[in-house]
Amino acid sequence: MKVKDVHKYITIEPPVVKEDTPIKEVIKALLKDPRSRSVYVVNEKEVLTGIIPTSTVIKATHILKGKKTLRKEDAFDALKISMAKVAKDIMHPPVYVFEDEDIKDVLEEMVVGEYQELPVVNRQKKVIGDLNCLEIIRALWEI
Repeated sequence: MKVKDVHKYITIEPPVVKEDTPIKEVIKALLKDPRSRSVYVVNEKEVLTGIIPTSTVIKATHILKGKKTLRKEDAFDALKISMAKVAKDIMHPPVYVFEDEDIKDVLEEMVVGEYQELPVVNRQKKVIGDLNCLEIIRALWEI
């Protein structure tokens, strides 16, 4: 079974923003579809350059709008986030999959990397969908 066989069960249109998108607009993109767990960041040529997972949005919200109590391991992120203005400031390096990859290989990558969802890209690294962990579970358990 391949990624292309299952990646559109849950999220039909993944949230994609440009690198210079303001943080508030990134959050709006994430909230547009509550099934999404990440926002994908692209450059001016629409090529994937980063990912902003929900966990990063939660940290940004905590640091920019919430209380200032932090765990030691979050200190560097807090400094970076406190100065963040646009998507590029808080994105993580991109991890992605292609439509022709085997689901079991992707499942292993998701477990090892602790990802809940990954962007699906074409060979030019343009986002064409996303693969949610629930889509893999559904497919492999034949539910």
